[in-house]
This record gives sequence, C-alpha cells and structure tokens, in this order.
Amino acid sequence: MRGYGNPMPILPHLLVIAVLCATAGCAFADAGADSIRLAGSPEAIGTAWGRLNARFIQDDMRANYTEPAAAKGLSEQELIARGRRFAEIAAEVAPHWLDEAGAIAAAAGVDPELYTAYIGCVYRNLWAGDECTSYAVSNRFTEDHAVFFHKNRDNIDKPQAACVVASNVPGVNRFLTVTDVSVLACMMMVNDKGLAGSADTGGIDPGTPKFRGLMNTFVLRHIAERAASCAEAEAVIRDFVAKGYYAGGGGTGTHWLFVDKDGAILEVANNADEVVAKPFTGKVYFSARADSNAAKTLVGSSDPIGFHAFHNVSRDPSMCFGTSISGMSVEISPEHPDLLTCAWVTFPAKGLAFPLFMGCAGTPLPLVDGEVYRLCKPIDGAAAVWEAVEESAWGNQGLVEARAADLLDAGQRARAAALLEEWTSKIARGQVAMLRFMQN
Repeated sequence: MRGYGNPMPILPHLLVIAVLCATAGCAFADAGADSIRLAGSPEAIGTAWGRLNARFIQDDMRANYTEPAAAKGLSEQELIARGRRFAEIAAEVAPHWLDEAGAIAAAAGVDPELYTAYIGCVYRNLWAGDECTSYAVSNRFTEDHAVFFHKNRDNIDKPQAACVVASNVPGVNRFLTVTDVSVLACMMMVNDKGLAGSADTGGIDPGTPKFRGLMNTFVLRHIAERAASCAEAEAVIRDFVAKGYYAGGGGTGTHWLFVDKDGAILEVANNADEVVAKPFTGKVYFSARADSNAAKTLVGSSDPIGFHAFHNVSRDPSMCFGTSISGMSVEISPEHPDLLTCAWVTFPAKGLAFPLFMGCAGTPLPLVDGEVYRLCKPIDGAAAVWEAVEESAWGNQGLVEARAADLLDAGQRARAAALLEEWTSKIARGQVAMLRFMQN
C-alpha cells in the first residue's frame, strides 16, 4: 500500500475526481458501497454487527484483552468475573445491551460471557498517546445559527466505525456513533433529539476509583439512548455517580462535552465520588489545547463561522496527531434533529470526511467495516485534497437539505429520509472509489 507524503503532484487530477465524486450524480456509482442497517431488535442489531466485523472482534479480543491478561496471569474465567459488575448494571439500566452483546458474540464466533466482559472492561488499558480534543462553537457565532460540535479521538491504532443505530426498544433514542469496529459503544455521538456529546480523559482528579462498573464508553451510549438535552445528560452522570455505577479508575477522571439543539454548551467533569458541571457561554470552547493554533484560528475567525471552516481546524497539527484515530464534526438541525442533523466522520482524524445524516436508515459499509480507516491511514499531507472534496460535497449537501426540508413541510417524511440516504450513499461510493484509486 502506497502512502502520499506530498499530494501536490497528483492534486489537479484528484480535484477532478473530487468534483465528480462529490455530486449527486456520482461518477463512481459502480464502485459499490452497500449499506448495513443497524435497526430493530437488539438481537438483530447485534447479529448484523457481529457478522460484519467478526474478524476484527476476534483479533481485538485476543490482541488487546485475553493475551495481555494471560501475560499477567489472568485466566478467561477471571476476566469474566471482573466484568460481572458491568453486566449487573447493564441488566438494570439497559438490558438490551446484554441481548445485543450475546448476538454479536454468537455471530462473531466468540464466547458470549467473555465478550460481555471485554466490552465492559477493555478500555481501561487501551488509552495511549495524546489527550482527546473536543470543541464547539456557540450558535450565536455560526452561519444560520447552527449548532457545531467536534471531537478528535486519540487512542491506540484500531479500525474505526461510524453508524446510525435505531433500536426498537421502547424509550431508546436513535443515535449516530463513532466507535471501534469491535465494540458497539460511543466514543462520541449525536442523537435524534439533537444532543451531541463526547467523553475524554482528565478534567478532575481520579478520587476514589471503583474499577468495576460502567466506563464512559457505555455511560455515553446510555446518554445517547435516553437523554435529549445537556441538562438531561448531566443528570444521568450525577445519577450514575451517586449510585456507584461509574467505574472510575486510578489514573484520571472523565471530562465530558455536550451540545444540544437549543444551543447549550455544557462541560462536565467527574470521578467516582463527585460531579462538576459548568455551562459555557462564550464563542469557542475547547476541552483541551485552548491555546493551540486550532483554537486561535476559530476564536479569531470573523463571524459567522461556517461549518467547513469549523471542521477544517480539526486537522491542524496542534490537535491532530498520529494517535488521532477518528474525528467527528456535527451540525445539529434545530428544526429537524431527527433527520437533518449531519455528522462528518474522519478515520483517522487526518483523513477524508464522510457525511452521514441522522435520517439515514442504513450506513455505508466502508464506514462500519474498517475500510475507510484502512484506506486513509497511510495517506499523509493530503489536507488540501480532502478540503476540496469536502467543500464540494458540503455545497451539494445544502441543496439536498433544502429539498428534504421541503418534503418534510409537505408531510413526506419517508421521501425526505430516502433522499438523504441516497445522497449519503452516493457520496460514500465516490469518495471510497477515490481513496482506492490513491492506493493504486
């Protein structure tokens, strides 16, 4: 596989491809980018995920869980015992997670008890590299008073996935998540109520760690599934800490950023003992690196700040590193958050962004099975190419959104959703074709 340290010699040719692949009439429609629907019962969702990502699940469990544990003298039965508290809490607050995990394990050919312990415990030892960065811009300073949210995730090198999840469990919100291909959790998310959020390390001292319980990857999923606002997200965190559900750890607490469709921006920090929350009322919020060039660029931007400019700073070297394995920029639709909210996901964070609407019933396979991560990972120095592709797609997205809004006003919700999914699929086909071309 060939990487591109300097894309300039191929830039003119790729810009032609960019224009072609970022139009609704996608020139690469024959490249193939089927979708996967993660919808229905927990068992159906789990079976679909497990079948698609079986190899990654098996490999990750071995490389990042059972083998490191065996090196420390821990058996699989001991790992299952250590994960029991997660399973007990899940049975109380979200039993559908256990049904889903069992279906994933069965489809992937792994032990269900061990897989449940794995998803509940593995992340304590996985953090590596730089601290994640989340940021937001108040809707008082954006185009059309839109609500903008972003996170760059820093962790070890692992294939990444993004998807829309639509469970039929009563009271569970539809949500869009970025996660590892081996675990259907939330590293950052946005839901159909117009709430976006991220969970990072830091923000507060570790306090008295419990080590057993729910880690922030599943606390955030619970928030995605049950909360509709920043205030409700904070309430979940306070409730879980008070009940002793939050696992905590000996190294650091958790730092959260939430943004909702009404324009609220909320910073929350917690450990296993306490929760501290602080609303943000300024122009630009950064969870870390507030003095970085990326932050200064947004703070110094003339108003209103457009989404393209907001997203572009996520690749600035001051916040995008070799450990930045994924990124997600979100524009929340205040009027139609359940359909027109759109997330632009990058795998890794330096890579080409792919748009995904909340209204999509299915997610393009390359965003779920690790292909986009594999294709973008070896390509360096291509930010100018990616920005040209994204700017073209962004302009086209505005037309699609306007048409979908008209259909919604006319009461034609199904047609609006189908339009959004068709456009998303065509963009994915074209951009994946371009990335494959760059590897040849």
